[in-house]
Amino acid sequence: MGPLRLQLEIMDPYAARAETLWRDLERDARPAYFLTWGWIENWLAVLPREDAPALAVIHRGGEIAGACFLGRRTVLRHHVLPSRAVFVNATGVERQDELCIEHNGLLGAGCSLGELIELLPGDWDELFLPAVDLDAFRDAGREAGREAPREAPRDAGRELRVPAGYRARITRTCPAPFVDLARVRAAGDYLAVVSANTRAQIRRARRRLGACELEVAAALPDALAIYDELIALHTACWRARGQPGAFADPWFARFHRRLIERRFAHGEIQLVRLRAADGATVGCLYNLIAGGRVLFYQSGLAAFDDPAVKPGLVCHAAAIARCAADGHAVYDLLGGAGRYKAQLATGATELAWLCVQRARLRFAIEDRVRDLKQAMAETF
Repeated sequence: MGPLRLQLEIMDPYAARAETLWRDLERDARPAYFLTWGWIENWLAVLPREDAPALAVIHRGGEIAGACFLGRRTVLRHHVLPSRAVFVNATGVERQDELCIEHNGLLGAGCSLGELIELLPGDWDELFLPAVDLDAFRDAGREAGREAPREAPRDAGRELRVPAGYRARITRTCPAPFVDLARVRAAGDYLAVVSANTRAQIRRARRRLGACELEVAAALPDALAIYDELIALHTACWRARGQPGAFADPWFARFHRRLIERRFAHGEIQLVRLRAADGATVGCLYNLIAGGRVLFYQSGLAAFDDPAVKPGLVCHAAAIARCAADGHAVYDLLGGAGRYKAQLATGATELAWLCVQRARLRFAIEDRVRDLKQAMAETF
């Protein structure tokens, strides 16, 4: 008996059956929060309808095996070359995609990258898959989210199999540091699993701050109060650097306020505030929770004249200890090469931004121009 046939169904993301279909897949897949219905429903509700991506449902042998959302947009490469682009779980509109989802991929067992490419209708030139876990395409049937993430080798995903007539490129990679909370519980103290230098920095900061208290929002009004303070601290910090900060865009801020209002009662949102001994706020953290994984999404930290006070390290250390005590599996610091994330983490996976291109003359010209520019740069 041969392999079961794959088919792709494109449907309206606002169709009545979309939620049921997605939740059924989510129940078995246990994805990171960005692929849960809580996040997806909020995304679809806030997006302008004309920019909403279609829901693509993968059938294997007549049974639903996976799904994703496909945004479509014509883009101009280098302001000259038109390209019909498809985006997995993104819109292709820069402003709307500033939500920066990570651990992206197909929901469910789905299919390999090559199978996905062959399933897509042929009216596209490029396929973009932002911030994907490459293992999701290598091990299509593996259940995700039940254990601490595996640490990926440095060359993970460099060889991507695609059908003839296509090429796949990894345009960028990014470490996604995480803390294995089972390891924290086994050690009995979070500081026991970090380096001696990080441990010393956190202890020194705690001495300067005095006895700190971690507040975890227990009710929606408390959560929204912490969220508002987080925005104020975040904005002040970024404006001091001459930048507006993430919440300057009303669309971004509205998305998250609605998400908190709708999903806090379901245990999917964690908002925490750390106070110093004098009652002053050290910082606030905004985390997303699904399948035992706590994802650090955003922060607002107070400014201190004393360089020995490390508000980010102290806030995260307190939140990590609390999440370990609450029985979660992973504290995921999400993508970023920031030093503080590496300091706090016990391991890291690798996220990749993939671009699949059809064989097109315009891309061959682009490659040739790029090679010539590189050759000239090396010559001179």
